[in-house]
Amino acid sequence: MGVERMHPPRYWRDRAEEFRTKADNAEHGQTKETLRRAAKNYDELADRAEQIRTVQDLAE
Repeated sequence: MGVERMHPPRYWRDRAEEFRTKADNAEHGQTKETLRRAAKNYDELADRAEQIRTVQDLAE
């Protein structure tokens, strides 16, 4: 089971937003970039979770 199946898409979107906010408040450029990459990864997990949910809905 992939990690994206552990939570609904909204969970991953909320994590992404949390990390974007942290990036906005970070003082160091490298920290900002790292936090933005983490946010992007959470957005990708949300996208995959949405795809899984769609496939599951079609199968029902």
